[in-house]
Amino acid sequence: MDLANNEPHIQNPRSDSQITKSAQSYGGTSDDVPKVDVENSKINGADSTFSFSGAPRQQKILLFSMGFVNFCACTCFSLLAPFYPTEAAKKGVSVTVVGLVFAVFEFVIFLSAPVFGNYITKIGSKFMFITGVMVCGVCAILFGLLDKCPDGNIFIIMCFLSRTIEALGASAYITASFAILSNEFPNHVATVIGSLETFSGIGLMIGPTIGSLLYEAGGYGVPFFTLGSILIVCALISAYAMPRIDDSGSHNRMSMLNLLRSPLCVVTALCIVCGAYALGFFDPTYANRLKLLGLTVIQIGLMFLIAPGLYAFTAPLWGWIGDTKKLPKTLMIIGNFTMAISFGLLGPSPLLPFLPFELWTQIVGCVCLGIFLGCAIIPAFRTLLDGALQIGFEENFVTFGMVSGLFNSCFSLGAFLGPTGGGISVDHLGFPWAVTVCCGLFILAGSAMLIYCIVERYTDCIPSVPAATKNNGYTRLQMDEIIRDDSDFSDENENSTLFDRESIV
Repeated sequence: MDLANNEPHIQNPRSDSQITKSAQSYGGTSDDVPKVDVENSKINGADSTFSFSGAPRQQKILLFSMGFVNFCACTCFSLLAPFYPTEAAKKGVSVTVVGLVFAVFEFVIFLSAPVFGNYITKIGSKFMFITGVMVCGVCAILFGLLDKCPDGNIFIIMCFLSRTIEALGASAYITASFAILSNEFPNHVATVIGSLETFSGIGLMIGPTIGSLLYEAGGYGVPFFTLGSILIVCALISAYAMPRIDDSGSHNRMSMLNLLRSPLCVVTALCIVCGAYALGFFDPTYANRLKLLGLTVIQIGLMFLIAPGLYAFTAPLWGWIGDTKKLPKTLMIIGNFTMAISFGLLGPSPLLPFLPFELWTQIVGCVCLGIFLGCAIIPAFRTLLDGALQIGFEENFVTFGMVSGLFNSCFSLGAFLGPTGGGISVDHLGFPWAVTVCCGLFILAGSAMLIYCIVERYTDCIPSVPAATKNNGYTRLQMDEIIRDDSDFSDENENSTLFDRESIV
C-alpha cells in the first residue's frame, strides 16, 4: 500500500506496519480489513455459533418476548377456522365470502408490509411492534362481538373491516420484529428467524384446537376474548420488558423499489412466494382428497399436522446451517427441488405413473414437505440482505426494515395465492394435475436460483457484496470507528486525515 502518494497530503500518517498491526489487533490482516472486530460492535463474533444460553440478558428477553408474542398472535389468527364458517352461514354468508374473509388477511399484509418496512425508522421499530400487537388484540376482541351484528351485509362489512385492521397490526409487528432481530443478531439472522418460525408454527398448529375447545366451552366470543386479552397483556409487558432498540440516525439513498433491481432479490422473492403457496395450497383441497383413502376426520386432522409440525421444529436447524455454513442459496436450491418431489408424491403427479395413491405415499410426501419447506424459505431473509448489499444499500436499520417488508410481503402473497389458486386449479384440473402445477413452480424457483449461482460464480455481470460491508455476516466496517478506537493514530488535525477506504482494502 502506498498511502504517501494519496492526495491530499496526510499529516502524521501511519506506516504500513502500523496499519497492519491495527488491522491484526481487530482480528484481521492488512489485506483483509473487513474482518475487524470493533470493541463496541454489536457482533459477538462472526464465526461463533448462536447460543440462547450464552446470549446477553437483553437479547434473551428480546427473543423470548417476540417468540411468545408470535405464538399467541398466530394462535389467535388461526383459532376461527373450525367454527367461524358455521357461524357465518347462520348470518347468511356464502362459502365464497367466508373464503374472502380468510384471504383478505394475507392480502392486506402483502400490500402494507413494504410500507411499514419503508417507514420503520420514522415510526420507531419498538413502537411499531408494540402498537401492532395491541391492534391485533383489540381487533380480535371486536371480532368476537360480531355475532351480535345484524345478519347480511352489515355482518359481512364488519368482518372485513375487523379482519383488515387486524392484518395491518400483524403486518406492523411482524415487519418490526424481523428488522429488530436482523439488527440485533446480524451474524445469526437465519437462526433467530428460524426460531421465531417455530413459535409461529406451533401457534398455527394448536390454534384451531384451542379455538374449538373455547368455542364449545363458552360460545362464539370466548376464543376471541381470551386470545385478544392475552395479546393486549403481551403488548403492555413488551413495552416495559423489551430493551431499547437503537434505530435512529439511519439513512438510505434508495427506496424499497430499488431492491427489485437486484437479481438475487428477485429470485429469492420468487422462492418465498412459492414456499408460502405450498403452505396454503392444501387448506381448501387436501381434506377431500384424503377422504378417498377412507380416513376418518381425526386421521385427516393428524395428516394436516405432519407438515406444519415438522416445519416448525426444523426451521431453526435450517437457519443454523445457513448461518454457520454460509450456504443460504445452496439450501434454497435443495429445498425447492425437494419440495417439487414432495408434491409429486402427494398427488401423485400423473407424470409419475409408477407412484400409487396410497396412505404411505401421502405420509412420506407430508414428511418431506415439512422438513424441506424450511430449507427453501428460512435462508431467504439472508439472501435478500445479500442482494440489497450487492446493489449498494447501506447496512443499517432502514435496510433491515425494507428487507423485512419485502420478505413478509412476498410470504403473504404466496399465502394468499395458495388457498385461492389451489381451489381454482383443483376445480379445473383435478388434484393430481393441480399438484403437478405446484411441482413446476418449485422447479422454476429452484432452477432460477441455480442459474443465478452459476452466473454469479463464472461471470462478472453480477456484483458481489462489497468487501467493506462483509464481516462473515452483515456488519459494515466503519473507518471512523477504527480511527476513534486506535490510540496509535493522532487526531490532532481531523480535517487532514482523509483515508480512501478502497486504498486500504
